[in-house]
Amino acid sequence: MRVAATVLLATLVAGCATSAPAPVTVASPLSAAVVPAALPEARLTLQLDSTKDVQQAVASVGKQILTSDVKFWQIHDGERLVGALQLSTLKSRVEPSRSADRDNILSQILVGPSEQISMSGLPVWTTPTSDSSPRALYVWFGQHEFGVLQLQSRDVDTTRVAQSLITHVVTQSAWEALPPQAYGES
Repeated sequence: MRVAATVLLATLVAGCATSAPAPVTVASPLSAAVVPAALPEARLTLQLDSTKDVQQAVASVGKQILTSDVKFWQIHDGERLVGALQLSTLKSRVEPSRSADRDNILSQILVGPSEQISMSGLPVWTTPTSDSSPRALYVWFGQHEFGVLQLQSRDVDTTRVAQSLITHVVTQSAWEALPPQAYGES
């Protein structure tokens, strides 16, 4: 299953800033500690992936990369890979508080029909699952970062796992939430 590479490469694309280029400053990277090692209620474990393959994929994007830091986890049900989680810190030229920047990122990740849902009061964008496609993709934003969760298994309650994992990440003190009014702009 190439779920890991698909999520990572889909979210490292460029060209998001909607205004003149700003000097590139770097927000503090998220600590890997914002992600739990396991979701016991779902029998899933999460393993930080810091292999050379991940590092090379990030480096291959070049200067146009929108992120200053990318962390990537594999999600396992026993030995079986069932998903991937990516948390990315954005460069200062990208403002998740601007709907145009969020929309640009979302359009590069969520191909096809998508919908905005709420998880613990946080707007989350997702692709609907179906009987023919058990793949679920979730995207959410913070003040300087965004997360992408991909789950693919008929044996995993994707909504319950997404709710649990996203809620855990965004309630950590290192995650800076966007103010609610950021989502109200059109």
